Amino acid sequence: MIYYKVVHLFFTKQADHIHYFNIGIYNSKALAMDAVEMLKTKEGFCLHPEKFHIFRVLRFKKPKLLNQTYWIDGFTTYTYPK
Repeated sequence: MIYYKVVHLFFTKQADHIHYFNIGIYNSKALAMDAVEMLKTKEGFCLHPEKFHIFRVLRFKKPKLLNQTYWIDGFTTYTYPK
């Protein structure tokens, strides 16, 4: 069966650091797009709203956590001085 996986992926100014967030797996592209629209205004995600990606994935078993959205409150990044 085909599912849709939503991730948020971007690089920081330091080339060696990647922010990668698994948002969820959905059984329709419409639900995946709804999750992206909901998260675009949340803290952290609003700084990089164009960095959401939706991938089609093939799974033979139904995912246990289907149609659940994570990181619903957004995220905060802290940088510590060296």
